[in-house]
Amino acid sequence: LGEMATGVAHELNQPLAVIKTASNYFIRKTRKKEPIPDEILSTMSEEIDSYVNRASHIINHLRQFGRKSDLALEPVQVNAVLHQAFEMFSQQLKLREIEVQWSLDGSLPEIQAEPGMLEQVFINLLLNARDAIEEKWSSSDSPPQEAKVITIKSFRRKKQVMIEVGDTGIGIPASIRSKIFEPFYTTKKVGEGTGIGLSISYGIIKDFGGTIRVQSDPGQGACFSIRFPVRGNDDR
Repeated sequence: LGEMATGVAHELNQPLAVIKTASNYFIRKTRKKEPIPDEILSTMSEEIDSYVNRASHIINHLRQFGRKSDLALEPVQVNAVLHQAFEMFSQQLKLREIEVQWSLDGSLPEIQAEPGMLEQVFINLLLNARDAIEEKWSSSDSPPQEAKVITIKSFRRKKQVMIEVGDTGIGIPASIRSKIFEPFYTTKKVGEGTGIGLSISYGIIKDFGGTIRVQSDPGQGACFSIRFPVRGNDDR
């Protein structure tokens, strides 16, 4: 809940700042009884309208995310869910100077899943990638040579839809790699993580007939790979 609240706050700050700037301009002009040129009035009105729509979209997205639902699987396009998950934290990543590199297959077939629960999985992976990058940069005496990058990929491999979320973060030691999907196992400091995110994600993916694995070397980042079977008879 804390992560979601922080993400929403960051995403709403931008449209609110634009609306506040425009309203202050209008107030100054009207108090001085100065005319506002039609071109400026039109441009600023369109900006306000656009950012109100942006804020409404974020709020509606949060309502949908928070709506509890039974496990009713339906056809889902994973690329759309990946973009929705990213939207919740795009401003956070930008403020931390973390670049996100996309490589999505636009012709992916659908999978059988529940969109809200699948989004939880992607959000958890993005948050973990962000934290791993932040830990690497904060724990190093000198700035690492590589860039702060999260990679998001989707592609098809035979009868499977593949999703990969990678990062240039701190990495995962081999000694704990087999434990990270266990409930309440976490390497984060007290108060920074509960250790249930990956465990919940593992269970959700399993319920959808998929698998999740991780590849990592300490100091070299990590890559989480998810596989889902192609929906129905779409096995071309």
